[in-house]
Amino acid sequence: MVVLRAIGSFFKKIWDWIKQTAWIQPLLIVGVIFGVIFSIPSIVKAVQAGKKEKSTYAAYYHNFKLSLEGGENSDADKFTKDLYEVMHDGKVDEFRSAHSDVGDKFFVAYVAKDCDKCESAKEGFKQFQDKFSKYVDEDETNSFHLVTIFTDDETSETEENKTAFVKYLDRHQDFFAEVGSRAYETNYYENDKLSDSDLEALETADPDDFLTPSIFLVELAPKAESGFDAGVTEVMFGVSGSDKSSKALTLSDCWRHAGDFSNNPEK
Repeated sequence: MVVLRAIGSFFKKIWDWIKQTAWIQPLLIVGVIFGVIFSIPSIVKAVQAGKKEKSTYAAYYHNFKLSLEGGENSDADKFTKDLYEVMHDGKVDEFRSAHSDVGDKFFVAYVAKDCDKCESAKEGFKQFQDKFSKYVDEDETNSFHLVTIFTDDETSETEENKTAFVKYLDRHQDFFAEVGSRAYETNYYENDKLSDSDLEALETADPDDFLTPSIFLVELAPKAESGFDAGVTEVMFGVSGSDKSSKALTLSDCWRHAGDFSNNPEK
């Protein structure tokens, strides 16, 4: 305590001297002004670097984007409607015919431009895509495909207090209810990797609580280990991992229904 009082007394004396020495005050003001001026380039550079990093990961997701432009006739809406009909009515052949570019197995990711977890997941997706053959089984016949839908997509459908994505959620309540219901039956949920509150937000398609990224694995011809018919077979929110390789491994486990996505997570 004595030491602290001594330190406090020292700084108080300096402050009193500054207040009593009028000529030093303008110098301090000028020094502060110049300090701010000289720090501006560093601040601008940091902001620009942050924007560049954000635009880089957003650009990656844009390569796979389905637009919400056009309301119920948008690419995103048609895709979601057809995927729901796969899960609800078994219309696999119709889906294949309309969306042959995505193959029989692919990821769907709901992302946003200002989303740190989306940025983190991008590292895993990119690594998994670039080293695909390394992360999948030798007998894998499918290729990497990703479909993205931006929750903050600005379109002519956007209205005050009701964005295009909110309208999209309204139109596809049944789809998200079906996906959420399936997620409760996955090994990933059984292995405590999904929370009830997150799945409830997905199942109800609540725009206030909808998580980004929300990631689905879709299989039109699922293997027995998935435990599901065609459609969404896995759900996760973000991609766990400390670096791009471990995140790619998480996506690989999801793709193969292995690790935490299996009934034997220790294997």
